Amino acid sequence: MSTAASPFAIDNAPPLNPAKFRDPLVTAKGETRASVRMTGLETLWFNTGTLCNLACLSCYIESSPRNDALVYLSLAEVTEYLDEIAASGLPTREIGLTGGEPFMNPDIIAILELCLARGFETLVLSNAMR
Repeated sequence: MSTAASPFAIDNAPPLNPAKFRDPLVTAKGETRASVRMTGLETLWFNTGTLCNLACLSCYIESSPRNDALVYLSLAEVTEYLDEIAASGLPTREIGLTGGEPFMNPDIIAILELCLARGFETLVLSNAMR
């Protein structure tokens, strides 16, 4: 476990009350928790990892050549999700791949081949620099 402070931590914030999150359907006060029923899954986005050949100041996930906070997404993990889509009969049309730089992921070509072979439209967000 890292001893570095979380970038999302609020100084002097009280700890979260674990009772608040005990039941996904009922709040700590016993009220019905708000929810939205899933009606479909048109696009599934995968983050392929946080490593990137660039270090843009405006990057939403602070990707860089040294930021390996998110390990590379594997072909096996993508296969598992695509199998779940098929088993559930979800009307998924598109797979999106983002990162970091997706083309730095050693499994990216196999991931693309799998998505296309399964009949998905496939979108890759790349900086196209490598």
